[in-house]
Amino acid sequence: MIQSIRRTLTIFMAMGLVFICTGITVAQDTQKIDPCSLLSQADIKDAIGQEVSDGKLNTKANQAVGSPCEYKVGGYGVFSILIKTAGSGENADKVASELKKMKIAVSDATAGIGDKSFFSSPGYGMIQLNTFKGTKYLIITMLVPGATEAAQKAAAEKLMLKALTKI
Repeated sequence: MIQSIRRTLTIFMAMGLVFICTGITVAQDTQKIDPCSLLSQADIKDAIGQEVSDGKLNTKANQAVGSPCEYKVGGYGVFSILIKTAGSGENADKVASELKKMKIAVSDATAGIGDKSFFSSPGYGMIQLNTFKGTKYLIITMLVPGATEAAQKAAAEKLMLKALTKI
């Protein structure tokens, strides 16, 4: 149990470092879209095939990045979705380039998800789908116990497409 908690904390700390080190800036306007309104618990459960807790806004997250909506998946997995206004000069190519400089694996997502999307893999089996649509920047982060990387990526794309219909 303690090992699971440590693993989850390590993942979220790594996620925070990714955001800080990539130079993500404070949005010019306040967050207007509640990330918890973008996907339902049932949407996520349907896409990943595991039990999912109710989503809760993480108000303790780095406010320079924004507050993600977080869900617990199975016994120790995680799912979160973040939406923010992209900072000046912040775009998919720049963010992907910064992640690559930090030796974080980056790969293409299926075309047609937002204006431009890509995956990053910060480690520990976690994947992130980064999507830019207009002035919005959305990130789905997930670690699903027992799921392959391909299955997680397919679920993330399905869920991102659903979330994009609400912005």
